[in-house]
Amino acid sequence: MIVSEIYSGSGLGNQLWNLIVPRIVAEKHGYKWGVKKSNPFKASKFMTNFDFGEEVVGGAGPEGGPPTELPQGIEHYYKERYDRYPPEMGGEDAMVFDNYLWNELKDNTKVEGCFQKIGYIKDRRDDIIQWLKPDFEITEFSADDICVIQFRGGDYLTGNSWCPPEYYYNAARAMQQINPNMRFAVITDDPYHAQQFIPWGTIVGSAVMEEKDELQGSIGWYKYPGGPIGVDYSILNNAKYAIISASTFSFWPCWTNTKFNTIIAPKYWMDFKTSTGWWRGDDNIVDEWNYVDMQGNCMSGVDCRKEYEEYRENNNFYQTLKD
Repeated sequence: MIVSEIYSGSGLGNQLWNLIVPRIVAEKHGYKWGVKKSNPFKASKFMTNFDFGEEVVGGAGPEGGPPTELPQGIEHYYKERYDRYPPEMGGEDAMVFDNYLWNELKDNTKVEGCFQKIGYIKDRRDDIIQWLKPDFEITEFSADDICVIQFRGGDYLTGNSWCPPEYYYNAARAMQQINPNMRFAVITDDPYHAQQFIPWGTIVGSAVMEEKDELQGSIGWYKYPGGPIGVDYSILNNAKYAIISASTFSFWPCWTNTKFNTIIAPKYWMDFKTSTGWWRGDDNIVDEWNYVDMQGNCMSGVDCRKEYEEYRENNNFYQTLKD
């Protein structure tokens, strides 16, 4: 059995990567799979039929590992491979595709990591759509003249991954090339900053609802004080047009959205403001989406992937990874 674990310090998007990829890896190898649920699943109120696989008994250790005690029947522990970008490329963790995880992982292993690579999930999209099907649909913002903007603020604004107001403005201009009468509905965890960044948008969804959800609030580093998280998830999951920030929360409802026409995301994802060509996630370009850069240029995912492949071919860091 392959075992993963969900943590309270992870937002819903990160939890879903930790639930989905280990399951796919296990099924690829013909292993059973299960989830150690020592902390709340943040979609528990709107994905009530989510499949956690086999029961996992025992095990202990800090968030992120390594475990001080493995679950019953588990013999091995494996942490996803990371490399380190050189200083001129940000000096951050490079989340590269892990060939050992994908091809050689032993049975009866507890796995740890972020797993945020399209290569792990791209061939199972139809299955994942079913796995992540919410209990309800909100289609109020699914009209042909409405674009949903997901603005992530709060503690995100203290890091390097937030997008400046110009990103949302340029992405909105790209949407207005599709429909000059496009209206913009904003879902957010931070209505105060959303109004400052996107004054021309209308805040909707959980941020303007009175009901609160105990799974939100100040859980870990991902603060979502706006109300039921499932509301915003469902709005994105049913939007025909969407502009998103570099957030795993927005990734899943958009990637499993079967109704979308156009989705725009920040080029280089987490390194939107700093990258000169690299994508820190290495394999997180969605071919069907569009990407806007710091200069306001809009490129298809296919073109971004081609450009990135050329960048890798001419960059010493990526050549080292091949050795």
